[in-house]
Amino acid sequence: MSARLPQTRTQWICGLGGGVLLGCLLLGFAPVQERLLSYLFAFLFFTGISIGSLALIMVHVLSGGAWGERLRRPLLAAARTLPLQALLAIPILVGLPALYPWANPNTVAHDALLRDQSWYLAPTFFVARTIIYFVLWIAFLWMIGASAKDPARTRALPRIASGGLIVYALSSLFASTDWAMSLLPHWHSSTFGMMVATGWMLAAAALAILCAIAWTSATLPPANLLHDLGNLLLMFVLAWSYLAFMQYLTVWIADLPAETAWYIPRTRSSWRALALFLIAFHFAVPFAVLLSRRAKRRASWLAGIAALLLFAQLADAFWLVVPTFRPGFAIRGTDLLASIGMGALWCSIYCGQLRRAKWASLPMERATGSVEGAHG
Repeated sequence: MSARLPQTRTQWICGLGGGVLLGCLLLGFAPVQERLLSYLFAFLFFTGISIGSLALIMVHVLSGGAWGERLRRPLLAAARTLPLQALLAIPILVGLPALYPWANPNTVAHDALLRDQSWYLAPTFFVARTIIYFVLWIAFLWMIGASAKDPARTRALPRIASGGLIVYALSSLFASTDWAMSLLPHWHSSTFGMMVATGWMLAAAALAILCAIAWTSATLPPANLLHDLGNLLLMFVLAWSYLAFMQYLTVWIADLPAETAWYIPRTRSSWRALALFLIAFHFAVPFAVLLSRRAKRRASWLAGIAALLLFAQLADAFWLVVPTFRPGFAIRGTDLLASIGMGALWCSIYCGQLRRAKWASLPMERATGSVEGAHG
């Protein structure tokens, strides 16, 4: 089941093609809101993989284990795409008034609640927060990478990782609130940020497992390691599903207009089909398959479930963003341009980093104290 990484020329062509598609999207003739809406959901998905990969690296620094040794290279490669995503945030920051009601002065002038929220939901503060998020994420990526490569600094790795996970929890909460939840500023959920952050780690784990199986340099992971990787996916599937269900249950019990405003367009229209898709393929099917010990120990089954979860997470990003402004379920040309264009550009950088990603195992073992993780 092993495969070769794309050649450097292919990566350049892929990246150039992705850039051209994104340029066509941003400079196209569709309404500005429609173009930016498609761009935002693609941005949310690919940025989530990058951030989630960084979080999983930090989790492994603290926990150790063979699973992280096997996934370290694809996780590190994905995390190193964060500077690209920082640049790709610029069109969203420039086009704030077309996407976010609170960034439109005319809308704010006629809405008392938005005026009360203006201390936080303000364009300048939004831009500053987005810059801070990326500065923090890239800084922790650099600190962990530098410490892991230098044996004299590896003792600091657990402290950096523990602080980094706290920063990840807080920054992902605020980032998801800013980028996705504030599209409907009258709606609030204390569970939303945790659900999105868990989904980001799920997508990162799914991609890393898929790459660890498909782009292996020698033999496939042993059955016991495949079993551990399957359990990792199962944990994230259960965590995401629990948070998504609890958010829905809380809103359903409260039954307040301000609370149901987010769910009504997604469940009382043709968007219900996507909701059922997520229930089936983001929870039910992966949960049923990953309960099977035999399935988790077969590389083909595990790779298939990882690919399914990755696609389901893309659908979830679509579900979080697009129904706010699109009355019925529809996949438009701008959606394809955004997902394919940004995906091609992201994958070109990812494959290049996957070739370069090297992380000496000895310093990591000393930092985590995990002998089993080194020889698992």
